[in-house]
Amino acid sequence: MKNITWGVWVVALLFLVARFCAGGVHHVYTFNDYYAFDDYVLAGRHWIQGEYLYGNWRGFIYSPSVAAFFAPLSILPSALAYLLWLLLNVSVFLTGLAALLESDIIPNLQRESFALIYLLLVPCALGNLDVGQANPLVVGLLMFSVTAVRREQWNVAAVCIGLATFFKIYPLAVGMLICVVAPRHFIWRLLLVLLILALAPYLLQHWSYVTDQYKAWIATRASDNRLNYSIKYAPIDLWFLIHVIGHLPISPGSYTLIQIATGALIAIFCIWGRWQAWNMQRVLCGLFFLVSIWMTLCGPATEAHTYLLMAPALVVALVKSFYDRQSFLLSALVSGAFFLQMLHTARLNHLLHNKQAWVFIPQPLSALLFATYCLLWLLNDSFWATSALEVRNQKSACGRQRV
Repeated sequence: MKNITWGVWVVALLFLVARFCAGGVHHVYTFNDYYAFDDYVLAGRHWIQGEYLYGNWRGFIYSPSVAAFFAPLSILPSALAYLLWLLLNVSVFLTGLAALLESDIIPNLQRESFALIYLLLVPCALGNLDVGQANPLVVGLLMFSVTAVRREQWNVAAVCIGLATFFKIYPLAVGMLICVVAPRHFIWRLLLVLLILALAPYLLQHWSYVTDQYKAWIATRASDNRLNYSIKYAPIDLWFLIHVIGHLPISPGSYTLIQIATGALIAIFCIWGRWQAWNMQRVLCGLFFLVSIWMTLCGPATEAHTYLLMAPALVVALVKSFYDRQSFLLSALVSGAFFLQMLHTARLNHLLHNKQAWVFIPQPLSALLFATYCLLWLLNDSFWATSALEVRNQKSACGRQRV
């Protein structure tokens, strides 16, 4: 099984490289294009030449640090640049997953199931890797960060969160939740890393240019209200289900409150877990699984490719449910969530150009099913049996921290 899994990954990556080299990059801004990779490389060229980064409202929307990161790739031949970015993207994704699986954050996860987890993630990740999206890199960094917290490697965790945040702003939610779990260890480290990463571009370009680009980045992000987008570009999230599909009268302000409230509920979950002396395994597992759902279902900028952020947690839960022979209800919920993700991935090509709203229902509906599964699983003490001695040790540790 292990050899088959790695064989599938190798064949898939070779196919992506061959497809790119065959000339797909020259088809600009069509649905199956390398639009993300093109945007990154173009921003790298603009950075080198000291040009404005944010001229296309649907193009480069990331921090100036990301433009500086892609500057070296922008001077390479396109095929070589794509290959290097693909290797970096998939390497961080797979090694982050390996670290998560080896960290014992997910309880009683059998090693025999690892190969199946890697295999099921191939169709989930392929679309992102194809167009050059940074989501594999981002979720890989998030998995590294959660693993580092488990091992009390606070500096590593802070660096991973910082890097992910400068690619996509909303991974900062993971860092904020880790601050809730371990405030004394993590808050100052995360702030320091964010400051260093924010100042780093000033070492690579003239200070006035960098400052102007930061101002433009902040201004464009502050004015970018995706709830007003047409169906072609609208976020595929809870707002989509409530407003577009359900036709329920909800204002953007009210939905923003829902986003904030759901994020706050995850923080309360973490605080409650620490107060109840749950082991760190249970708290971190809940943190990672729930925030993965939040970033897609209630995040600020959810596209079809964004659901890769939820994929590792979903696939791990799916495989674990069958190896552990969980109840029919739990297995049905997580299987249904995975099926809906695959339904979106495997839909006929002509449907990709069909902008009817119903085409995009499976992904947010999948997130809702997975959220239900996670709550039933995480709040059931029988799945998280802890010895009395361990509980007493954790209560003693919490007492010392309060002192």
